[in-house]
Parts: sequence; C-alpha cells; structure tokens
Amino acid sequence: MSVNSEWLIIVAAILAILLCLVSLLMFFHIQRLRIKEESEKNIRKITDSLHIGAYIIKADAFIYVNDRLCELTGYSAETLKQMKWQDVVSLQNLEDTALLIRQLREGKKQEIEDRLVVIRGDGSRISLIVKCQRIDGQHSHYVGTADVEERAYLKSETDKESLIDPVTELPGSVALRKRLEHETVENPALSLALVFVDIDSLNRVNDTIGREAGDKLLQEAAKRLKECEGDRVYHYRGDEFAILFKNRTRADIKMHIKRIMNTFTAPIHLHDRPWYESVTMGVSFFPEDADTGSKLIQCAIAAIHYAKKNSRGKYEFYNPGILNALRKRLELEMDLRHAVKRNEFTLHYQPQIDLKAGRVVGSEALIRWIHPVRGVISPGVFIPMAEELGLIEEIGEWVLRTACRQTKQWNEQGYPFNVSVNLSPRQLVQENLVTLVQSVLLDADLPAERLQLEITETAGADLFVMSQKLQALEELGVSISIDDFGTGYNSLNYLKQLPLSQLKIDQSFIRGNRHDQHDVALVRMIVALANELDLQVVAEGVETVEHVQFLKQTNCALAQGYLFARPLTAERLIEQLETINVQISETVMP
Repeated sequence: MSVNSEWLIIVAAILAILLCLVSLLMFFHIQRLRIKEESEKNIRKITDSLHIGAYIIKADAFIYVNDRLCELTGYSAETLKQMKWQDVVSLQNLEDTALLIRQLREGKKQEIEDRLVVIRGDGSRISLIVKCQRIDGQHSHYVGTADVEERAYLKSETDKESLIDPVTELPGSVALRKRLEHETVENPALSLALVFVDIDSLNRVNDTIGREAGDKLLQEAAKRLKECEGDRVYHYRGDEFAILFKNRTRADIKMHIKRIMNTFTAPIHLHDRPWYESVTMGVSFFPEDADTGSKLIQCAIAAIHYAKKNSRGKYEFYNPGILNALRKRLELEMDLRHAVKRNEFTLHYQPQIDLKAGRVVGSEALIRWIHPVRGVISPGVFIPMAEELGLIEEIGEWVLRTACRQTKQWNEQGYPFNVSVNLSPRQLVQENLVTLVQSVLLDADLPAERLQLEITETAGADLFVMSQKLQALEELGVSISIDDFGTGYNSLNYLKQLPLSQLKIDQSFIRGNRHDQHDVALVRMIVALANELDLQVVAEGVETVEHVQFLKQTNCALAQGYLFARPLTAERLIEQLETINVQISETVMP
C-alpha cells in the first residue's frame, strides 16, 4: 500500500471521529434545550398555579419571566427580557436593593426578601414583596418570585385595583393617577387644581423621635386634611399629600390653602408632648400648566419644592420659571456634595463680650460657603439643603474640628478664648456624638471647658435620649447652651430635663423696640430665671449702646452683636481685636 493511501485512510478515520463527536455534542445540546424547555414549562406551570410572578436574572438582566410577572409589572415578556431589574425598581428602593443583591452575590445572604415599589409599564407604581436567591454555582444568576403586598390593596368595592396607604388609610398615588387619567381624558374641558401638601417636619421626626412618632404624625395629618377637604385627599408618598379640586379659581384655592394651614395651628401630641407642625404647599392647574395627569403631578411637586426652597410653611403656584430655579438648585446641591473635599467652607467668628469684665472671652463659630462661581452662600440656604441631603453630619464634624483647632491656636498665642459651636438636630441623634466630640478635643489638644455646644429649642429630639447624650458630654467637661431661647414651645421642659450651663436670648427680643414692654419683660424674666438656676446668659443681636445699658441692668453676663463686631475670619478677628476692645471700653465700661 502506498504512503498516500495510508494518509487517506488516516484522514478518513479522523473525519469519522470528528463527525461522531459533533453528532454527540449536537445530541447533548438538543437534549439540554429539551430539558431547559421542559424545566421552563414546569416552572411556568408551578408559578402560574400559585398565581405569583416568577423570574430568572442573569447579569442583572431578565432571562425568564412568567405571565403573572408581566401582569404585575405591565410589561410584555419580550420587553422585560430586554430590561435589567434596575429599570423597573423605583429610585427610592434602588440603592437598598443593589446592596441586597451584592450581599447575595458575595454569599453573605442565601436569600433576600424585600418590599419594593416597582414602576409599571404605564408609569404607575405598585408595591410588591420580592424574594430572590442565587442559583447554585452561579454568581450572577438569580431566581425569584414577586407578589402583591395584599394589605396595600384598596378594600373599597368600587375600586379594587387602587392602592391604599396602610399608615394613613387614604388612597395612594395609583388611585390619584387613575383619577387624573380619567378626568383629563374623559373631561378635557374640565378645570382641575391639584394641591400638594408637604408635612415639613416628618423626616426630622423620623430621625430624632422615631418612625412610630413619624407614622402618628402622618395619621394625624391625614385625619385633619380629610376633616378639612373630605374625599378629595390622597396620600401620595412619604411626607406628601395631594388634594384634587374641580372647577376652582385661584382665589378659591387660596381660601382652601388658608383653611388647610389653619388646621395645623393646633399642636399634635407626639410621645405625650405637643408638636407644632407646619405644611408647605404647591399648586398646579389643568389645562393651564399641564395637559396630562402625570404632568400635572410633576408641576405641583415642582411648585412645592420651590416653595420649600424659599421658606417652609408657605405655598407656591406653579409657573414655568420654577423649573429653571429648581434646575439651579439641583446644581447647587451637586456642588454642596463636593464642597468639603474642595475646601470651600470657611469659619467666621463673632466675639462674645463679658459685660462685667469688659473684654472678649470667646466667640461663636459660624460657617460660610465660598462658592467658586456664586460667591458667598448664606448658611440659611445651604444648611437646610445639607440636612435634606444627609450631609450635615460631615459638615458639622468639619466645623467642630476646625473651630477647636483654631481656639487651641488662639490659646497658645495668649488669647484665652472659648468657642461655641452649633449642633444640628441630626448631629444630636448621632450614635457616636460623644466619642466624636472626645476625639476632636484630643486631636486639637483643647481643654473640654473651652468648648460650648449649642442646641436649638426646636431640635425636636426625644428629651430623654438627648439628656443622656448631653449628660455624657457635660461629664467630659463640655458646656451645653440652648440657642434661641424663648422662641420654641418646650423652654421649661428643656430647663428642667437637660444639663444646661447657658441660655442664649434670641436676637428678636433684643433687636426689637427697646420700649416694647413685652420684650423688656420677657428679657428680664429670662435673665432672672437663668440666674436663679445658676445659668449664664448670652444676649444676641446687640446693636446699640442702649441695648448694652439695658442688658447690664438685667445682670445679663455676655453679649454679642454688630455693635462690637460682625462675624470675622480668624485672622481678621485678631487684627481687629484692639478696635473691638476700644468699642467695648466706650460702650460697656463708661
């Protein structure tokens, strides 16, 4: 046999073997597809019989969904398979859900279960209980189920599909959207007014007193709104309610707004103490401001955000300029997130004067934001923004550290100053507040008695919890001062329950008419009360020599105000110290 014949036989044999292998692989592939198809059929039968949504996710994308899930979400199977789970989860749940999925991927959890708000295909929202677990051996494959949170369904026989809020027992956002869709489509000639009502302090109550108190606040708000406006009231979400009016003029709506605000003048009792709540409102009209129900909601929400930007407890009618203003605010919020890292904050210090000794004994640290484009931005603008964005703890720590380091530097230079630093309501509920203050004092090497922490009367934290933390701070040697004393509703409770060493009389009592007998009597009473309780008194807003003379007559210990100096940078304060001392000698020690 020739060499060529032998090679032909070998090649033929190899081809035959390869053909067998290919056939075998095709057979197994077809079998696997059949098994997969059978498995999907079985899964579909099981999940459909249970009437729950089912899905399989690979690398965050849906690779299998059943009919029930399509029904719940309002998307077709084909559409869902082109989406990722992030596309259907609402923004309010996105971050928390991503954390749970990451824990599942890393093996920290075997199964997760959560309540999610899902954005449906028509833009409405539905609350689902979602379960998910990792498929064995797969780090990015997950199988799960989803079902309706049954207690969220409206029990009314007239509208079984509309959601009801379990806390307030009012119709929710889905009911509002359906109502608006019906009215705007079926009655396009109808005039509608949508009033959004925001409960101003809900987040602060949740943060400082607790969720239970927050729920009670919502329930009482819902009760008052319903008593005021009847079945027109919806609980849209969180701290926002909505009221829908038909064929009302702007004058009519203003009358309703006044009535709503009046319903919140009476206190709400939270944890057996009175809580005075305010509401902010935004109004939009159909068809003037929006041609669809969805846009009408957007316009009302924009109006309420604009109203809150200017001042809480107010209202605003939507106008096209609002969106531009909110866009600028959003830009400012983004800048605020980076302000600490970019070193854009600075502290100014307003001297505090001992009225008996006639000298500067300390200062109050006041933060300023030097924006690279907009210049100096008032704390009244960015502090509430920082509280809303959850940045106040970081900014507050920066203020505390900077003020303590500066005061230590002054002490070393021969200026025995104390420093007062304001604490925000959120800082008061920080678990690590005491250890943080202790750490700051150690890092700055500043004696604790040089630091005074100021809290506001309206801080709203639970007095028992607050008292424990302030007691621990006092044991460190730190002094506690109550700022704006006399402007809140819990003055006597604060004096009775908190370990205070100082009261600061609000500047409104000082800057007012010196001959206003009510202001004069209140200041005398506050100083006398403080002296009886062995508390030091600081008067803010001192602007005239007459103010100083009056305060000395009342035995007020300390004063600060423009008469002596405006808030100054650390360098300018030392530079102006001689001028300030001259002013003190001419006004305090004549």
